[in-house]
Amino acid sequence: MIWNEVVCLGDSLTYGARDRYGRSYPAELGKIMSEKTGEFYICHNYGINGETSSDLLRRSWKILKSNDPSKICLLMIGTNDTKIPIPVEIYEDNLIQIIKSIKANGKTPIVATLPTLKFSPYYMFNREYIEIYNESINKLSKDMNFMVCSMNKLENFLIDGVHFTHEGYKELANRWSKAILSLK
Repeated sequence: MIWNEVVCLGDSLTYGARDRYGRSYPAELGKIMSEKTGEFYICHNYGINGETSSDLLRRSWKILKSNDPSKICLLMIGTNDTKIPIPVEIYEDNLIQIIKSIKANGKTPIVATLPTLKFSPYYMFNREYIEIYNESINKLSKDMNFMVCSMNKLENFLIDGVHFTHEGYKELANRWSKAILSLK
């Protein structure tokens, strides 16, 4: 059997928080990629609820090192950074270090833009940072030569203003699959 491994790094949007079936975009992505390629895909879910880019930076090297067979790493992080808010220069440096770690471990990074949030009591301030962080992601993609996967126009899939419905996580997986398949 031929199989492929993908590392998925992120926060609750990677973890799959609020999915009514306890699924996530990595679970849906494995299914989609297997159907599209005829090969088995396992997508390792390293999403942690509430995590910021600073939190992910601390744990990313160990994850990347322990998943040597993976050649692709998907990264979606920053939603929780908006709550603080983490200054854009710190957010950018966290991304730079994570992306360098991904590349140093022989993986191709694909970085998602952050989805627009609706109103939520936990995220009612600093929502403009989504756009600011997305500008940083797009700028860094040119500087560091990595692909960006757009997660815009997903507001109709939000269940609580921040997290996705099951159908929303399937849409995330569809977008990631298109990005992965465009690498070939």
